[in-house]
Amino acid sequence: MHTSDEIYHRVLWDPRFDPERFVLGIAERGAPPKRVLFGDFVPGGEIPWHRVVFFEADGQVVWDRASGIDRVGETLAGQAGPVPAPAPGDVLVVPPTNRSTVAWLPPAELWPPIQHIRREHDRQIHRWPPHVNVLFGFVPQAEFTRALPLVSAALAETRPFTARLAGVHWFGHREDATVWLDPAAADQEPWARLRESLELRFPLCGSHSHGFTPHLSLGRTPDPHLLARKVEALLGPMTARVDELAVLSRQGDEPMRVRAHVALGSGDVHLPEGPAIPSDPPPSPPPPER
Repeated sequence: MHTSDEIYHRVLWDPRFDPERFVLGIAERGAPPKRVLFGDFVPGGEIPWHRVVFFEADGQVVWDRASGIDRVGETLAGQAGPVPAPAPGDVLVVPPTNRSTVAWLPPAELWPPIQHIRREHDRQIHRWPPHVNVLFGFVPQAEFTRALPLVSAALAETRPFTARLAGVHWFGHREDATVWLDPAAADQEPWARLRESLELRFPLCGSHSHGFTPHLSLGRTPDPHLLARKVEALLGPMTARVDELAVLSRQGDEPMRVRAHVALGSGDVHLPEGPAIPSDPPPSPPPPER
């Protein structure tokens, strides 16, 4: 297995590779690895080589210290030229619907302060859980059997990451505004990578005309400045692990239901059973008996 410094210098000097398509994973004490763009890493600087734990190219892990993966140059990932598009069989060209989405749902422990604000300002609280849409609208529920393997393949290309929810912004409408919390305060790149991987496989889905701004909607108001100040007073910065996305849909007047959970990094698919997501998270289970 090559060393991390050998991989770095190979990418830097081999004309077959485009360094801008590589990301390094840097070990952090007590935290997940920090993702650093290849061009931002300084050899011989404050970060020693033993803290470089993985290399990614075009969202694929091509070198990983822990698992022994060492395949730089064995695939087209990271090589100069356009990012390879999925094969025709790996694309689902189906018109989207606003009744389905691929989204991130924050963990239940973050729901109470978010839902406290949404109860007063969000008329959609009983239809939608707290969420960050990554691809909305998505294909109809009838196509999920064909869609889930493609979602799995897309999410397998991006490792889990830590999101920082901080900063309150709004989208202006004619008479009011949608106020939202920024889930990409730490780094926009992994969110954009998720979106791009999904768009490649579902080319008709999502809104391509206005770009992609990850956001967690809190409600609508005619005075966004006032609500933003209120939110900032109630919500401090929060962090959460983004290790899976949910595929949701609804039928008739029912709320959005989770039809599948898909893990980042592995693409594992879990099909849940049970009722629709409520407007509040389920109570925590009692602690185990000692």
